[in-house]
Amino acid sequence: MWYDDSKIGNILDCINPPIKESFPVKCPVCGKKEGHLYFHRYEKNGIRGGIWTWCSACKCSEHASGWAPQWWDNLEAISFERLASMPDYLEENKDCIDEWVNKLLFLNFNKI
Repeated sequence: MWYDDSKIGNILDCINPPIKESFPVKCPVCGKKEGHLYFHRYEKNGIRGGIWTWCSACKCSEHASGWAPQWWDNLEAISFERLASMPDYLEENKDCIDEWVNKLLFLNFNKI
């Protein structure tokens, strides 16, 4: 069961340059290196999208609508139709999501 804690959103700080660590990152709630994030842009060239932050260890999560970063590209392996507010589907795919986020961060900030 997932629970909501606004502190989990602090994972977003990990994508602000300079990038100092790769995903998974240290969870701001429990301190374990099990923090993840995913964005999904609703339209290919649009800015609106969904944002998910979650921790695999303590099961804390947060989901919101917002703006995907300009550098973000959706991960083709993630089906928009399977996305929900709770990150169960994303948790199942966390390894490929972390790899994708790290690749995008490296390509755009070359700091990882």
